[in-house]
Amino acid sequence: MSLEKYFQKFRENTIGRDQYFEGPFGKKKIIYADWIASGRLYSPIEELLQKEVFPFVANTHTETNTTGATMNIALHKAMDVIKDSVGANNDDVIISAGAGMTMLVNKFQRILGLKIHEKYQNQIKIENRPIVFVTHMEHHSNQTTWIETIAEVHLIPHTKEGKVDLIGFEKLISEYKDRETIITAVTSCSNVTGVFTPYHEIAEITHKYNGFCFVDFACSAPYIDINMHPEKETQYLDAIYFSPHKFLGGPGSTGILIFNKELYTNNIPDNPGGGTVDWTNPWGEHKYVEDIETREDGGTPAFLQSIKTALCMNLKNEMGVENIIKREHELHNLLWDRLLNIKNVNVLADNISDRLNVYSFYIDDCHYNLVVQLLNDRYGIQTRGGCSCAGTYGHYLLDVDINFSHEITDQINEGNLTFKPGWVRMSLHPTMTDEEVLFIVNAIEEVANNHQKWATDYKYNSDTNEFIHIHKDFSSLNKERAYSWFEKSLR
Repeated sequence: MSLEKYFQKFRENTIGRDQYFEGPFGKKKIIYADWIASGRLYSPIEELLQKEVFPFVANTHTETNTTGATMNIALHKAMDVIKDSVGANNDDVIISAGAGMTMLVNKFQRILGLKIHEKYQNQIKIENRPIVFVTHMEHHSNQTTWIETIAEVHLIPHTKEGKVDLIGFEKLISEYKDRETIITAVTSCSNVTGVFTPYHEIAEITHKYNGFCFVDFACSAPYIDINMHPEKETQYLDAIYFSPHKFLGGPGSTGILIFNKELYTNNIPDNPGGGTVDWTNPWGEHKYVEDIETREDGGTPAFLQSIKTALCMNLKNEMGVENIIKREHELHNLLWDRLLNIKNVNVLADNISDRLNVYSFYIDDCHYNLVVQLLNDRYGIQTRGGCSCAGTYGHYLLDVDINFSHEITDQINEGNLTFKPGWVRMSLHPTMTDEEVLFIVNAIEEVANNHQKWATDYKYNSDTNEFIHIHKDFSSLNKERAYSWFEKSLR
C-alpha cells in the first residue's frame, strides 16, 4: 500500500476537507496549507468526546461522585499519555494551560524566578544575572519572553549555511561558565523554514557547563519523535513545551509544559487558588499541597483540553511517526525542485533541503500579502503572509542590516506597514494528496507569472497591510459567516 493510500482514512476523517467558500472568482474548495500555524479538527476525536466523554463532564475537584471521579481519572490518564509520548519519566512534571506554549513558557519563567514586573525592575539590583542562549531561528514566544526576564539573552552563533554552529556555541557558553544559572532555550526547528536544530547536541554542551536545556517543540511535535531522555544520557532535555493545537485533531487542546522537578524550588505556587492548598484558616495561615503538578494547577484544570491533547497524541502514534516522516519526504520531493525552479520565486533557506515540510518564499515585485490573497481568492489555498512571528530570523533570511531595520521599524511605529518585510509561508501535512501538492505548486507558478495583471483587482490598505478586492470586499462575507454562528437559536 502506498503511503498516500495509507493516510487516506485519516484524510477522510479530517473535518473541512470538502469545504467550499464563495470568493471574488466563484466558489473555491479549501486547500489547507497552513498546518504549521494550527491543525484541523478530526471527526473520530470529536465524536469520542461528544458521545463518551461529554456525558461524564464534571469538575475534577469532586472525587466522591461518578462524574467527578471519572473526569479526575481521565485527566490523570491524559497526563500520563502525554508524558509517555515524549519520553518523560517520573522525575518530570507536566503542566497544561492556555491554548499553546506561549502562556506556559511565561509561566515557566515565573516558576524559575526570572520575571520581575517592569515597575520594579530598576529598583532591584541583581548580581550575576542568569544567562540564556537562544538560536537565530526562534519564534517570538521563545525569544521575546526571555528578553523580558532578568536574564541576559545571547544568540547562539550560526554557520554561513544558516544552521546552528555547535563549535561556536561551545566557545560562547564557555565564556559564561561562572554564571550561577545557565539556560539554553532553543526551538526544535524553525517555523519559517522547517530547518532543524541539533537540540540534543545543544543539550549535551549545555550540561557540560552545568546548564539547563529547554526545547520548544511547538511546530515539530506533530511530526517527529520526542524523547526527553535519549540513550545518550548527557543529551537529556530539562524541559520541553509545545502547542498541541498544531496537531491533526488539535484545535481546542491546551499548551503543554514538562520539566524536571529538580528545577522547582518554590514554596508558593505561580497561581495560588482552588485545589492548591491542603488547608486555610481565618488567621491567614495556610499550607500548599506538596505535589508540584497539583500545586501549579490552581483553579479548575483544563481537563477537557488535556484529554483532547492526549487523544491527538494517540492519533499521531496511530498514524506512526515513521510513516509521517516518510510521507513528508515524499511530498517534499514532489514539491522541492519545482518550487526552486519557478521564475521570480525566492525560497528562503533554499540551500537546506532537509527540513520539516514548511516553505517560505516571496515573489519578485509582489507584496507577500497579495500573493496570499491571490492564492486564496483564485485557488482556495490557505497560506500565511508576514514574518511568521520570527522577526529576528527574518533579518538573517532577508539580509536586513541595522540601518535598514531601523528605517522599517520607524515606519511601523508611525502606523505605516507598507515597508514591513515578510514572506508567504505554506506548510504540508502527510494527509495531503499528491494532487493537492501539485495543485499548490502550479498555483504559485501562475501567481508568479500573472500577479502584475491580477493586482489591478485589488487596492492596498497601508494601515492593515491587506489587499482588498475593488469590486467587493469579500472579507465582509467572512464576517457575516462568523457572526451568524452567534445569532443561531440554540434551543
